[in-house]
Amino acid sequence: MTTQSKTSWATTRLPYLGSLCATFCQKNRAPGAPYFEAFPFLIAVAAAFLTLSGIVLAVYYNPWHAFDSVQFIDRDVNNGWLIRAYHATGTTMIFAVTYLYLFRAVLTRAYRAPGEFVWLLSVKLLAILLLTGWLGYVLTGGAAGYWSLFNASNAALSLGSLPGAVGLWFFGGPAGGGTLARLEVFHALLAASLLLVVWLIHASRKAVALPVAPARAVAFYPYYLAQYFAALAVFAFIFVILAFYAPHISSTHMNQLPATDLTVAIGAAVPWYLAPAAGLLGVFPTATLSILAAIAAAAVLYALPWLDRSGANGAKGKVYGFFIWLLALDVIGLGWAAHSHCALASTLAGVFTTWYFFHFLVITPVVTAMEAE
Repeated sequence: MTTQSKTSWATTRLPYLGSLCATFCQKNRAPGAPYFEAFPFLIAVAAAFLTLSGIVLAVYYNPWHAFDSVQFIDRDVNNGWLIRAYHATGTTMIFAVTYLYLFRAVLTRAYRAPGEFVWLLSVKLLAILLLTGWLGYVLTGGAAGYWSLFNASNAALSLGSLPGAVGLWFFGGPAGGGTLARLEVFHALLAASLLLVVWLIHASRKAVALPVAPARAVAFYPYYLAQYFAALAVFAFIFVILAFYAPHISSTHMNQLPATDLTVAIGAAVPWYLAPAAGLLGVFPTATLSILAAIAAAAVLYALPWLDRSGANGAKGKVYGFFIWLLALDVIGLGWAAHSHCALASTLAGVFTTWYFFHFLVITPVVTAMEAE
């Protein structure tokens, strides 16, 4: 049966199925795309898996006795430990793939025209993912998560005016069972919104894709379907290895203790995927400055398409490519500083934070403008 006959057969029986089949079977895509193009697909798969496993965990979760309910899931619920291991590993995998996806976008300068809107959605994806991951971290009811929530809620409520009202609406008051009950709802809503953002990224990338000559075009099926399946197989293999041999790689030892007023976490004590943000925010002494720093850190990422002065068709210079790799090391350094207890950690965190903003506000416009000449 030819592609045209398949589409015709499906259209006569169910119009929507026919349009979906036509989308998969039409030869309108460029060949030779690298396997890294499957990153958004893998993020969507991980988000869907986390949503499903999160629903199972939510059935047994009690925000008023958070830590005890987590222990109940691990010890008494049939295969509860396995669902928790899957959920924790899924969190590790989705953050790893998202960080790689954003790094590749910066390295290849995919944020330049006409990909600005895709980049803005990608930054929004990172912001939602960070907030969702932090909410999952504090919902466990561990000592480290409790004090992180305690500091965040008190800081938000102390701001006053409109920011304080937003903090009161979000947290519902000081840290406690009622706060965790509200945050559980936000955690679920944000997790579900990840799928919408990934779909918008996919639709935007498809809209700005360059036209392909009919003689060279390929269809999604079977060319890209086989490619996505291969990427998913590698993703699943790594997932299984981590789930069964390192299920708690994203957890901290301080969060394995119940939250009490007498157990105070030393330093940030956050999972690895939140460590760069914690390292950056920890540099500033007050809650107001930390909030402003978080807004500024996101703002420079949003402004990257316009800070790059090389233009839509500018050359990808090797000098700026070197600085991008240096930026990756800088972000890793921020994560290290958040977890380290050495005497120089706070000083180095300040250096890494300064370099982060210096890269985007100074190096990016200057170096890209020089390379564009």
